[in-house]
Amino acid sequence: MYVKVGRVTPCAPGLDRRASGAHGVTRPTPTHRFGDSFHCSVLGLLILTLMVGTAFLHAGETPADNTNLVIGLLVPPEEPGAASLRDGATLGVEEANQSHGPRASLIIRGRIGQWGADGVEAARMVTDDGALALIAPPDGAASHLVLQVSGRTAVPVISLCADSSVSQTGVPWMARIVPRTIEEAKMLFAGIHASHWVAVIPDGRAGREAARDLNEAATNSHCSIEKTIEANPSFTNAARLVKQILANRPDAVLLWLDPATAGTLAKALRAAGFAGTLAGPGRLRSADFAKKAGDAMEGLMVPAAILEKDAATEFQHFSDVFRRRFGHEPDATAAAACDAVTLLIHILRQSGDRPAHEAFPIGFSLAGASGILAFDSQGNRKVNLQLLKARGGRFIPAGTGSSE
Repeated sequence: MYVKVGRVTPCAPGLDRRASGAHGVTRPTPTHRFGDSFHCSVLGLLILTLMVGTAFLHAGETPADNTNLVIGLLVPPEEPGAASLRDGATLGVEEANQSHGPRASLIIRGRIGQWGADGVEAARMVTDDGALALIAPPDGAASHLVLQVSGRTAVPVISLCADSSVSQTGVPWMARIVPRTIEEAKMLFAGIHASHWVAVIPDGRAGREAARDLNEAATNSHCSIEKTIEANPSFTNAARLVKQILANRPDAVLLWLDPATAGTLAKALRAAGFAGTLAGPGRLRSADFAKKAGDAMEGLMVPAAILEKDAATEFQHFSDVFRRRFGHEPDATAAAACDAVTLLIHILRQSGDRPAHEAFPIGFSLAGASGILAFDSQGNRKVNLQLLKARGGRFIPAGTGSSE
């Protein structure tokens, strides 16, 4: 099986028609950086084109090639966990194409550039590639740009971003496939007995969104984060950052960072003698974190969905197929990307001649690799979480009220 390439305009700027291995997806090549105003104006022009071009879809029509359900995945080149996103989504399409119904294909776009570049790429997935639905990455800024395109075209979006702001955009045909930061943090605050919390977050907009959600979760949990420290993902002086963290004498540190950065910092903290609890979001259950952290991974606490019987069966199947397909264990991001594709293909197939956005808010549930896929009226994932703890290189249930 392979992932079929969607309809790509050969002369579209920034694209490389070369496929990567058996994936059969179209990948972007880096383009020159232009000014913000250029990207914004191009995005606006493309959105205007989309509004005209999709008017017929709003009337209930489908593209001429209605046997090809094109799913667009936005993956900025600098996105942490990009390989997991691509592999999980690829597997989701391959698995769907083994079942009855119109075949699906996957388009992957994303490029380096200033604000608006990813929005342009998201728009082009609809205009040039014929995408009927989009998947937005964990990055909050990129997700908001995808939602701008979606809001003006009624093309459904599944987001992998945990920021609360994503579901506050007012786009009615959007769903979030991952738990919110607030929900994950509340599970950690409830399950870890600590008095002095320090949170380490990314710098810039991503950090501001994370800090807002973490503080709200702390307030709801009747505790407080004594210090929030920003870390640039490319930091080179780990010792200085560790000194800043330890100066606050924490007994628990939240590593709300991408897996590789969090792993590097976890290793540095343990090397400096920190014996307290290290905790973070579910996406730290990844090979990137384990590789960077080494032995410092031991004892890491993360939230994860409780897998009901049907979901546990789906996860085992997904893990087995993923391992055979890619030669390594899947992580939480890969499972979420696979579920995003599975959900969108199900919606597109069930919609038939009706516009897919009419299926939102999603009123049904499916068993997915990341748990039961069910959503509230705002598009937020409804999920029951548990606390996991790293032991001997794997994560096991820590038990409610675990004390560290």
